[in-house]
Amino acid sequence: MSEETLCQVCAKSARQKCAGCHLVFYCTKEHQKSDWKTHKKACKPYKVCQDDTLGRYLEATRDIKPNEIVLKEAPLIWGPAENTVPVCLGCGNTVDENCKPCFKCGWPFCSETCQKSPAHIPECRYTVMRGDKVAVKNFGIVHPIYQCITVLRCLYQKQFLPEVWEKIDKLESHCEHRKNHPKYENDRVTIAQFILRFFKLGTVFTEEEILRIVGILTVNGHEVPLSEPCYEAIYQTCSMFEHNCRPNCRKSFTDDGQILITSGQKISKGDHLTICYTDPLWGTSNRRHHLYQTKYFWCNCSRCKDVTEGGTNFSTMKCQNECNGYILPKTFLDNEDGDKLQDWECNKCKKIMNSYSVHEILERLGKDLSLIEKGSSKSCKEYISHAEDFLHSNHYYLTDAKINLSQLLGHEEKTLLPNLSEDDILLKAKLCRSLTNMIKKLVPGEHRLTGLLLFELHAAIAEIGRRGSPESLPEALMESKNILMEAMGLLKFEPESLPEGKIYKQAQKNLIDIERVLKTVQTTFGDKLL
Repeated sequence: MSEETLCQVCAKSARQKCAGCHLVFYCTKEHQKSDWKTHKKACKPYKVCQDDTLGRYLEATRDIKPNEIVLKEAPLIWGPAENTVPVCLGCGNTVDENCKPCFKCGWPFCSETCQKSPAHIPECRYTVMRGDKVAVKNFGIVHPIYQCITVLRCLYQKQFLPEVWEKIDKLESHCEHRKNHPKYENDRVTIAQFILRFFKLGTVFTEEEILRIVGILTVNGHEVPLSEPCYEAIYQTCSMFEHNCRPNCRKSFTDDGQILITSGQKISKGDHLTICYTDPLWGTSNRRHHLYQTKYFWCNCSRCKDVTEGGTNFSTMKCQNECNGYILPKTFLDNEDGDKLQDWECNKCKKIMNSYSVHEILERLGKDLSLIEKGSSKSCKEYISHAEDFLHSNHYYLTDAKINLSQLLGHEEKTLLPNLSEDDILLKAKLCRSLTNMIKKLVPGEHRLTGLLLFELHAAIAEIGRRGSPESLPEALMESKNILMEAMGLLKFEPESLPEGKIYKQAQKNLIDIERVLKTVQTTFGDKLL
């Protein structure tokens, strides 16, 4: 009998496997129940593996269903982003001249309650030890002194809390790669030397130690959108999720700052668990260069290797000949060593367009996109109409504009949903459907955006039904209800403090309203209309 099939409690022969992790066995249900208090801390649907190329990674120990919680984890360290305006070091939110300075160290806070936050202990202690309080006087603009805070919080663990530091110390820093980037020298001067000089820690830490921590934060940091502005945090187990531009997991956060990883699709036993380290709705070249600049690797995932990105043509341009063809390069996996970018070729007329001409067009369209008047559906329509002459309908620039338009229609001050024209309400529904279908194919784990689009779609379908004949209303309401329930399933893990969490709460109310109307329709017309 192998060790894996011995009871976790009594070491006797066992066949009953833990349904949560599939890693431990029990001979009886009684033994499983008695061991749960101990085992639940380690019961996860994955195991940590090691690879010479990947380093540590996570592998599913059982089949994982879509939208299942895979990991919920508190941060090892959190703190303000490297470039930030003055913020409260207790909650991360912006502070102004009406702030309340810590009576010990002078760092500004939004309240006396936040001053008592355990997170503030490191910088408070180091500031007190230096002998002078900090005096922050300029608010509303990026303040360079905040670059040191999150690093100081890591240094504190190294000096005083070795059990926490041991976990941080295992994280990747990519220091050797970072030395080839200009930012490394800038970090050496503005962070490492500043900490050693300003806090008088030259006899406690070395420049190299501080720069390694900067690397750990850069490589493993997550932007947490629970404050304004966002703060950053590092998590132990979450750092072992591999990157993939078409990941099988997605991340969100709880209201208390824990990271929440859920499955974006069905995951089979033995699969590696992945999340996306960059924005999955960027084009391939942009994603790959961003990953290289921030995480120090070139992505070669299956999505990056496929120029059509699963047939979505997310980075595809239109041929300017009258052949109705589309142009793409043979690969996006170029320019890693500074080589010349590849030419693009039409799939119909075989016309060649050099990379410089392509990027000139894309640069102009990208600039036009950034100049769209915020909150204006008219400007979005004008951009889409112009860009469609050059881009595939699914191109990431057009997708960006269409997402904005789908959210704007029915939410502008003078044209709320009941006041939309017939054309616009149909356009809203069409956009939401097409975008949802495309994103499900491109990034099936992108539940947040898909949920928002489905929420907008349910509203549009209900409004279309309201404007139609009484006979068509029940069918429209049932379709709207089903779409709304799908949206709720995708958004149910979003924190209430974020817009997506608020949408989920609104969706719950809308569902009650739809069911009430359906009941009224049934009472009035009978089952024949349902």
